[in-house]
Amino acid sequence: MSETGFPKWNAFTPEAAAARLPRLLADAETAVAAIEAARPATYEALVWALDDATEELWHCWGRVAHMVSVMNSDAWRRLEESFQPQVVAFSLRVGQSKPIYDAAKALAARETEPTRRRILDKMVESAALAGVALEGGKKDRFNAIQAELAKLATDFSNAVLDATKAFSFEKDGKTYTIDDANYPQTMKHCADRAVREALCRARSTRAPENTARIARILELRRELAALLGFADYAALSLATKCAPSVAAVGAMIDELDAATQVIARQEDAEVEALAAKTAGLAAVEPWDRAFFAEKLREAKYAYSEEELKRHFEFADVLKGLFKMANFLFDVEVEEWTDARKPQTWHPDVRFFAVKEKGREIAHFYLDPYVRSGLKNGGAWMNEFRNRSDRTGATPLSLIVLNLPLPDADGKCLMPLREVETLFHEFGHALQCMLTRVGEEDAAGINLVEWDAVEVASQFMENWCLDDRTGIAVPAELKAKVRAAKNFRAASACRRQLAFAKTDLVLHSGAGLRGVGQAALDQPLTPNDIKRAIFTHFGCPLLPEDIFLNSFTHIFAGGYAAGYYGYKWSEVMSADCYGAFEEAGLADDAAVRRTGARYRETILAMGGSASAYDVFVKFRGRTPNSAALLRQQGLSSGRAI
Repeated sequence: MSETGFPKWNAFTPEAAAARLPRLLADAETAVAAIEAARPATYEALVWALDDATEELWHCWGRVAHMVSVMNSDAWRRLEESFQPQVVAFSLRVGQSKPIYDAAKALAARETEPTRRRILDKMVESAALAGVALEGGKKDRFNAIQAELAKLATDFSNAVLDATKAFSFEKDGKTYTIDDANYPQTMKHCADRAVREALCRARSTRAPENTARIARILELRRELAALLGFADYAALSLATKCAPSVAAVGAMIDELDAATQVIARQEDAEVEALAAKTAGLAAVEPWDRAFFAEKLREAKYAYSEEELKRHFEFADVLKGLFKMANFLFDVEVEEWTDARKPQTWHPDVRFFAVKEKGREIAHFYLDPYVRSGLKNGGAWMNEFRNRSDRTGATPLSLIVLNLPLPDADGKCLMPLREVETLFHEFGHALQCMLTRVGEEDAAGINLVEWDAVEVASQFMENWCLDDRTGIAVPAELKAKVRAAKNFRAASACRRQLAFAKTDLVLHSGAGLRGVGQAALDQPLTPNDIKRAIFTHFGCPLLPEDIFLNSFTHIFAGGYAAGYYGYKWSEVMSADCYGAFEEAGLADDAAVRRTGARYRETILAMGGSASAYDVFVKFRGRTPNSAALLRQQGLSSGRAI
């Protein structure tokens, strides 16, 4: 049965997990075998029974993965490495169970309740993609590939973490690092070109040992797709996503490519002209672009990021975020700092309850600050527990950031991009926590297609400068920031397109238009392909650049042949915000009404229906890119 309390993190050590996991694996195997033998003929006897059979195991293993990502140590790594083959084997064993597959297929054929039908249909689809139809040597090979891919992903991520921790650069008594909290700010604001160059070269050449892993990962993914009857791994990936085909994704990329090409060239020319005028540079190198782009923004809009940061103290931003959520969705967020606060894995971690009409409906942890060498880079949201009406379980989520540590006065000043990141991750958490779906297998983000999972998060970014947050930014400065909203928007879009296209080409072998089909027909390395694509999109790289070696999204995360999902989701999220624009952003009552509709569709319905259908229910029509391109000052769009 689902747990309803909070994890005892003080007792969750590598030794304790190592002692528990063998029993949990054995118990789960026994329980699954009993379900198979019983030949379940009802939804409850199959789906609920499977959830109960595997819940403790998946909770424990999820916390192991969590600790590896936020409190990395040799002991946690050894534990993960030791048990990962067994956990992967058990997952495949359940996924490939013919009795479970047959039962789900039979039940799906006669289930009339929409959410349950979708859960059963997805069980059938998942089993097919897990190799349920494979036999003999093919099944053995499939399972061996999955086990090897899991280990490669773990090793890939750890190599990036180690490389980031190992590098530091000292000059004039100051130490510089390349972690996610400090690198972007140094590249924007450090006037010392030698420092920027050193950091850029280090960041771009991290983890050279991952080159061999990338080749092996791509090779194994191709083989995996072939075993399942797909033309390539991209086709396999898209089988569970909103986008109908690789060609459809390519068409979206091509459309945005065409819409941004000329404008991006103009944006780059402005940066180059400023660098030539103020620093006498004949060429803008990769370590110069962010610095001179920031100088140009300051000159054009008469404010600096450092000036803006002074108004974004973390405590104020957090308070403003919660105030905005209350305004839009009528929920309250309350921090627990007294005896009610449950155990956490680090003293910096904070804990919050979410209330609706006075009733606690969800909880979440917030882990805000960088821990170099212990915590993975970037920001993310995970859920430890989903809503389940049958057990009374309420959502328990996690938000991880990599903000700079507080200064001597205890303050953490946030760049606007980090403010947007906090709003973004809270958007993910809201979709988990505000679900109204009672079946946990479709609650929150469960069953939300991966190329639509960013809709709720990207949507929340729109509100971080809204006056209703109460964040005290002077009106004149806020006006300047809003005026600068689309500064280098075309260039930023093209960088994302370059990532997405590189990912898609690596996993499909398709040249797609615009990057030189002839070149891609030759046996090039992944880094050669990346370079051709990034060159097309006007994104300069160092000659020795191997950034793919730290591209954990696609080689150690869930975005393989799916990175395009950020843009695919952005089309829908911008269109969602367009509903508020049409209602009238200055009209509080209209915004609240629209927020209530958004809350009861995008946030409430979770994976109970396809993300496409949920969007249509909110918007009253299918999505198109017009809102995104309009909001970014580009051009008219098309339907997706």
